[in-house]
Amino acid sequence: MQEWQAIATGAAVAVAVASLLVLVGQRTRRDAEIVFAVVSGSMALSLMSPWMDGAPAWMRWAVAIGGSATCNGFWLVSRALFRGDGGVSRVHVLVAGGVALLIAAYRGGTLGTHGAASPWVAGVESLLTLASSTLLALTFLEALRGGWSLLPRAERRLRMAFMLLFATCVLTVTLLGALAAAWPSLASVRAGVIPLCAMAMILFTHAALWHRRRAPVATVASQPTPRATPGPLSDEDARLARALQRQLDTLQVYREPELKVADLAHRLGTAEHRLSRLITQGLGEKNFNQMINRHRIAYACARLADADDDATILDISGDAGFASLGPFNRAFKAATGCTPTAYRAAHRTTPGAVDMLQTDARS
Repeated sequence: MQEWQAIATGAAVAVAVASLLVLVGQRTRRDAEIVFAVVSGSMALSLMSPWMDGAPAWMRWAVAIGGSATCNGFWLVSRALFRGDGGVSRVHVLVAGGVALLIAAYRGGTLGTHGAASPWVAGVESLLTLASSTLLALTFLEALRGGWSLLPRAERRLRMAFMLLFATCVLTVTLLGALAAAWPSLASVRAGVIPLCAMAMILFTHAALWHRRRAPVATVASQPTPRATPGPLSDEDARLARALQRQLDTLQVYREPELKVADLAHRLGTAEHRLSRLITQGLGEKNFNQMINRHRIAYACARLADADDDATILDISGDAGFASLGPFNRAFKAATGCTPTAYRAAHRTTPGAVDMLQTDARS
């Protein structure tokens, strides 16, 4: 191992061990922090594998087994980070554990072989490549879940930074590994890049966990009532649907408290019964009022989640199109599973936001 590679690896091991100690030393830990503690320890052991040449067999086996919760473990971290507590179930742990067994089996099967792997090891390697690639893709996609238009600005920035760093690390290591077959000198470069990427992901994840403590994910909010499957539209109905969508998305007519289906039909130049039929049969909405309220709630959610928006809940409810606070509170809780106050707390920096959200959801 070259000197700069040894320095990078040593620094990465130190960072991983420090990460483990910090997480273990915390008084209270959430799912993401518990899983990341395991991943940090596993990363430290995995990074130590190049130093195991000449080590006793028991030590090499310990490193091979202990270092098997890396990419698979980080998938669990991403689930807990972007879904909140409860985002990691027993099934997910079993899947990650199955991949860990493949990693341990492959590393154990290659100990002391010096590249002369048996056929079964080659088969395990192919299966491991498929499983690892799948989990890496799922890890990246976790940051894309949820309605981005309803996420706070800080949350969107966090997710974009996660995807950029994660994709950069994975693609760089993968590309260097593929090119090393043609240019062997790149193998040594890759060996030094891996610990650098590990350090970057560990430090970023700690920053993300710090952000998550200040802005927890709302884990108990239910989704709005799903709409029925829309039916096929004629050309004329499709034109009317586009005009209706413009009224809703661009002109935001739902923000008018006294809006009636007859008013909207008049603006669209169509009969009231035809617009109602389009809304229920063509677009799959339950009725006109439900469609309007769905847009009003989405608008209110975006306002409540915006840390730079200091408007009161009463003002937001009025701006969203509700005539008074009572109907707004009832419609909001029916759609999201929590009160507007709890929703705002869960998407901002208010301490105890998750506890408040859970209390309101049970009431």
